[in-house]
Amino acid sequence: MGRLFWKLFVSLSLTLVLIGAGIGGAVYLHDQRLQNEEGIQRDRRAEFVVGLVANSVRHGGIAGARALLDEWPGKNRAPRVLIVDSKGHDALGRQVPPFALKKALKALQRHRGHQSVRQVAAPDGQQYVLFLPAADASSGPPRMPPPSVQILIALFASLLFSAIFATYLTRPIRHLRKVSTRLAEGDLGARVTPLIGSRNDELSDLGNDFDFMATRLQTLLNAQRQLLHDVSHELRSPVARMRLAVGIARQQPEKVEMALERIERETERLDELLGQILTLARLESGLSNDAKEQVSIDELLEEIIQDVGFEAQASGKAITYHANIKARVEGQRELLRRAFENVIRNAIKHTAEGTTVDIRLTREDHQAVVTILDRGPGIPLDQLDRVFQPFYRLPGEPGQGYGLGLAIARRAVIRHDGTLDLFNREGGGLLAKVAFPQAICRIAAATAPDVS
Repeated sequence: MGRLFWKLFVSLSLTLVLIGAGIGGAVYLHDQRLQNEEGIQRDRRAEFVVGLVANSVRHGGIAGARALLDEWPGKNRAPRVLIVDSKGHDALGRQVPPFALKKALKALQRHRGHQSVRQVAAPDGQQYVLFLPAADASSGPPRMPPPSVQILIALFASLLFSAIFATYLTRPIRHLRKVSTRLAEGDLGARVTPLIGSRNDELSDLGNDFDFMATRLQTLLNAQRQLLHDVSHELRSPVARMRLAVGIARQQPEKVEMALERIERETERLDELLGQILTLARLESGLSNDAKEQVSIDELLEEIIQDVGFEAQASGKAITYHANIKARVEGQRELLRRAFENVIRNAIKHTAEGTTVDIRLTREDHQAVVTILDRGPGIPLDQLDRVFQPFYRLPGEPGQGYGLGLAIARRAVIRHDGTLDLFNREGGGLLAKVAFPQAICRIAAATAPDVS
């Protein structure tokens, strides 16, 4: 059960208890009021103590009654049973309330043998009337509100408590509605947690989730704006070079062939850039019409290594590949191929000449893990996560590429429920770790020879 449930349960239970206590108290006070109107007590206790004192008067006279009351258990707790003679005086010298005496005599006349009002004869033949006066009987019936008024008071208190409790419950909902309206109007910094405060229940959890959603929305919109800015910047450069080539061709007809070659190269670059942007947009939106299939990670890595191995040899570098498992993951082969190829090509590009890029496929904690290790300059710690942002390039890095390769790679891996992280190696270099927790793995002998 949730915390809000217990708040509702305890509060409503308390309300019912208060209503019951109010009604019960009203009934009790009504009974007391009736007793006070009669002036005498007529309950079981009154019958018991009046009977004891009557027996002591009948057998021991006034002296016996005095002795009984003096020796009553408990200090100052002896019942105030009046012993009234024919003149209306108490035999023990106590004050007799006229109203109570009048009610006792009427009760004696109407109800002969009534247990709470008795008339007995002492051994000397004197007649006495014994009764227990009600509290405050000396001043007559008390002025108390009728039971209907008392019940109305209890109901008013219950309604007041319910109103306070309802306000306590609905206030965070009103805050949530107000903040959602501000978000809809474009105020992306609006948050509901400062307004709700520390409630420690489901409504506060809802506020925290709402703020997380708002923060995520703000981040995505800011990223989208930055992406549009970066795309416009990247598109502007090749377009400017194409326009320059057109201008040269018009002014210098003899250089038309050279201008056409420049325009062709820039067109190819634009086509490549637009293709990467479309791929990134598809990955970020989560929309894809490609059917899923069982992709063999080890076979895919072998194909990629065969393709990029020639590039490594041409630059005086080498690639080694070791796999002690065979792994399969459900997804889209082309996306995974592009992800691994981007990371591997990035490692070949940055590893030092004469060094080796080491690629391994292993099983760690019930998941398939691909590690790609190079001996390049590495990445500053504060930049390790930023390199996954679209169009981000490290400071001082040569202006080759568009800064989209790693961004596409991470999003493609995430689409396959995997993770892609970068770590600096001891002694220099970078370690790229790709993990697939839901991959199906089985032990296999090391495959694929070194490519050097």
